[in-house]
Amino acid sequence: MNAHRVVTAVLVTFLPMLMGAASVTGAGATSLVLEPDHVAPGARDVTLVFRLTDGDPAVPATGFRLLLPTGRPLVGVTAPDVPGWSAELTRTTLPAAAPSVDGPVTEVVSAVTWTATGPRASGAVDFTLRVGLMPDGAGPVRFRAACTDAAGNTVEWTDSWAEGGPRPAHDALKLALGDEAGPAVVPAVNGGHDGHHDGGGNQVPLPGEATPAGVVATVGAALATTVVLTATLRTLSRRQHRYLDR
Repeated sequence: MNAHRVVTAVLVTFLPMLMGAASVTGAGATSLVLEPDHVAPGARDVTLVFRLTDGDPAVPATGFRLLLPTGRPLVGVTAPDVPGWSAELTRTTLPAAAPSVDGPVTEVVSAVTWTATGPRASGAVDFTLRVGLMPDGAGPVRFRAACTDAAGNTVEWTDSWAEGGPRPAHDALKLALGDEAGPAVVPAVNGGHDGHHDGGGNQVPLPGEATPAGVVATVGAALATTVVLTATLRTLSRRQHRYLDR
């Protein structure tokens, strides 16, 4: 019966590990997309919606901070109320006045911080900005962001990080001016590029993020291992019985 015990021990040891791998592969990741209503250079009265979706239903987001560009500033920014959240606007004095429909402005909103005012159900939250005047000229507008969840974990969307430190999970959100409004702008995940690469529009799965191919491969491997070990157990068991019958 030694062979029987060995195979049983292997099954007990490795099957939970395989199923645990399938569970990790299926874990979600916090996501953020940007949906503008229109994005022409110099456009007036623009609405930008930043949709944040919790990665773990058990640990919802409790804080969201959005950093706005000041090199090519957005003028006349306001943050409408979001039910269950409070908003705080940070203003910055510009080194040089920026034009606006009401004349030059020297102070703009450089950051908005939303904080949950109480316990909340997990899911998607829409954080909206109203922009009086978008920047002129070609080239994308980049937004950096950070989300903090109820467990104190932080996920960042940025193109810069401390030298020698870990790279953020996501690139900064990029809004290309002049494109037709439509599909949400989704930031790519850093994949070994430098801290100032284009960022692209293709979304790459994070380590541990669910992908159909990954889930199928992991479950398939677990089932295949089970079948092989079961067949081995049966073969060894038959041999053991033949030996005992002699």
